[in-house]
Amino acid sequence: MLEIRELNKVYRGSGRLVEAIGSVTFDVAAGELVCVVGPSGCGKTTLLRCVAGLLPAGGGEVRVAGEPVTGPPPRMAVVFQEYGRSLFPWMTVRQNVELPLKEKRLPRARRAELVAGSLAAVGLSDAADAHPWQLSGGMQQRVAIARAVAYEPEVLLMDEPFAAVDAQTRADLEDLILRLWRDLEVTALFVTHDIDEAVYLGQRVIVLSSSPTGVMADIKIDLPRDRDQLATRSLPLFGELRGQVYRWIQQARGAR
Repeated sequence: MLEIRELNKVYRGSGRLVEAIGSVTFDVAAGELVCVVGPSGCGKTTLLRCVAGLLPAGGGEVRVAGEPVTGPPPRMAVVFQEYGRSLFPWMTVRQNVELPLKEKRLPRARRAELVAGSLAAVGLSDAADAHPWQLSGGMQQRVAIARAVAYEPEVLLMDEPFAAVDAQTRADLEDLILRLWRDLEVTALFVTHDIDEAVYLGQRVIVLSSSPTGVMADIKIDLPRDRDQLATRSLPLFGELRGQVYRWIQQARGAR
């Protein structure tokens, strides 16, 4: 579903060229949830924005369902880290979720159906007429997730979406993502700086090197498909996989 081939990104800054992404190559199969981790500043967000067509790549290629990405693909949705800046405060929750559906020119009845279904899926049916500023941070991020779900994407990109919420809310949102991923059978690429989160959520974990970024490791996560915050994280295999990812990231840091 998602093919990334020798992706490169170069910025011009302070009169010189800065290679943010050296060469990144990996695939994400249809219906797979893959997490991306790496040292701070290694270019995870830049990579995701290039995959989403929000930034032009300097070289290489990204394909979604075989089609080259030259701009935001029509069946892709992105959930950003800064949920407060991605929601319109003057719109209600319902209006925020419905907005991209209007851009798709869907009939009103279909829009209403999708909005209601996505808000129910994230547990916010009772907050449909509230405004984002009336909600907690975790609830605001649920609105952003509901908006992505309502869009009916084939590919879902998530850029450290839980970095700004507390630990309990984070655990709840992780389980929400797993449930939605299973129910919707969507292909997901999830960027995070949290090793435990990557192992808990992913079927695979891609470890990026320091900038200029490349792929250091592609680790298969052989945990059960149905996961639980207590039982799964208590498994010896979870600890082994976490240690494996951690060692690769430490190696990436030492390779600067």
